[in-house]
Amino acid sequence: MKIHYRVLLAAVIGFVSLASVGQVVEPYAASDVKVNWVRGTDFSKYKTYAWGITHQQNPDQVWNQRHIDDIDAALQAKGLQKVEMTGNPSLIVSYDAGSTVEYTIQGFAKGPVTEGTLVVELVDPQTKKALWWGVAHNEVAGKTDKDVPMIHKKIMKMFQHYPPPANK
Repeated sequence: MKIHYRVLLAAVIGFVSLASVGQVVEPYAASDVKVNWVRGTDFSKYKTYAWGITHQQNPDQVWNQRHIDDIDAALQAKGLQKVEMTGNPSLIVSYDAGSTVEYTIQGFAKGPVTEGTLVVELVDPQTKKALWWGVAHNEVAGKTDKDVPMIHKKIMKMFQHYPPPANK
């Protein structure tokens, strides 16, 4: 009789661990882009921008340049002109990027699931206050061929909301 209980206990423990793996795979939707801005701001007066300080957890300069190039393309598509800091820009652009391990899938999966976050701010150099900002989150594959298009898409989606509507 003792052998049957042990087999039953092992089977129950096995099913419980498989069930918990199934529940941990997607704890929340990790793919979103949000923007916000200072209400009442006349964004039509901002015509030029320059880069301020950027921060990222990954010191890889290739990734840094990819972010800058994508943000430059989005801003220029909106009619803003890039100038040097000495050119008296009407906006200062900065971004912060990094990633954190959100959870680990145990069992059949290969290690942790990592979520990346990208924050872009547009700051008025006169008031030294952020006027517009966007935040994008998504799972990061850790593979250039997958992450580069995903990040590009998030930046383009972010800047669909720039300039914001004048009446909101």
